[in-house]
Amino acid sequence: MSMSEFEKYPSESQPETFCRLDMEGVFPDDFSMDEVEFACELDALFSPEHEELPPLFVQTLMDSEDARLQPAEHEFELKTKAAVFRRLQLERCLVNSPHPSLRSTLFDGLTTISRPLLAFCASCAFFMLLTVVATAPAFASGLSYLLAGAHSGVLLVNNAPVVSSTVSNVKHDQGTSKNETQQISLAQAQHLLHFPLFVPSSVPSRYNQSDFYMYGGDNSWADGPIMVVEYTYALPGVAPKHITICEFKPQRTVYLVVKNGAAKQIPVNHGGNSESAIFVEGHWTQTGDADATWVYNDRSEIVDENNGVVFWIVGDPSDGINNAELTSVANSLQVFDLHAGHHIGGRIDRVTQSDEETPSQFANDVISLDSPDNNGGPSFKLVGATSDQPQSRNALISQYPFMQ
Repeated sequence: MSMSEFEKYPSESQPETFCRLDMEGVFPDDFSMDEVEFACELDALFSPEHEELPPLFVQTLMDSEDARLQPAEHEFELKTKAAVFRRLQLERCLVNSPHPSLRSTLFDGLTTISRPLLAFCASCAFFMLLTVVATAPAFASGLSYLLAGAHSGVLLVNNAPVVSSTVSNVKHDQGTSKNETQQISLAQAQHLLHFPLFVPSSVPSRYNQSDFYMYGGDNSWADGPIMVVEYTYALPGVAPKHITICEFKPQRTVYLVVKNGAAKQIPVNHGGNSESAIFVEGHWTQTGDADATWVYNDRSEIVDENNGVVFWIVGDPSDGINNAELTSVANSLQVFDLHAGHHIGGRIDRVTQSDEETPSQFANDVISLDSPDNNGGPSFKLVGATSDQPQSRNALISQYPFMQ
């Protein structure tokens, strides 16, 4: 089909009417190569400068208000696509997925994150990785904590820490016996304590109060003296049974070291408020040079904390002093009234003051001391008269390699 004069192309005699595809600055930057080629073709066919106009050019300008000549409306291509899919009866997604692909999401996120923020995130991830590497062996060794308060609880281990027994660092004057004691009044004892003395208002009826003991206190973990309140059940010809309450104000966090699986958290009542304590069944025992082992069924204990005072409450399960009995004692603890005329289990007006630092009733109990200022980690100590020498983490590496 012929278009007469419009089918002519530029000749060598009219080079000024021809445009090249590589001409820079002539076309807009967003023109594609196809659009440039089409523009060059139009330029070869028509010359508005010489009034050689495309067909209907003037009509198109005059009829600019015609709806057919208006610019395509917003999302025209999407509507056209929908109409085509509908006419061809093809399935299509009506809305975009709210969950973009993981790859595009990561790529878009990385391109918008600044370098300092990316470096900070990488540092945090590296720190977390180091923390996992450092603590994983500890979890593998079976270590975990149960808390009885802000400054007390138990440390659960699979094996007893190796703590060497040494001569007790007992303070006494030259010429006196090692275990010198003296009697002081309750008022004097209360004046020496750094906390109010507590006594239970409920103990099993067969038990009577037998003694108050005061010890100097190991200042590496106890703030001031330690008080022990003892109740005894005695029958002729039978070894007496005891309920012993050890009370002290901690210098720092003190954990009783317990065999894994031998302790559990229990609820206790402190002045109408329900809080948590720890019930422990058994204790460490050692025969000769053999490693210490955990023995069940001959000792029950509660680790409790009330108003900053730590209580170790111990009884004999062979006499029925179990979890329920000890919890009842813990629930009934109250500040001792010096002026009361009667106290549960009888009245003792004197306190036996010992020159030892810690109570021998708890000898061979192992405690772990938490000290954030100690770069060597927590130290382990034996309670009681048999040892008062701390063992740093270096002495425990053979038992706990994760501490290296």
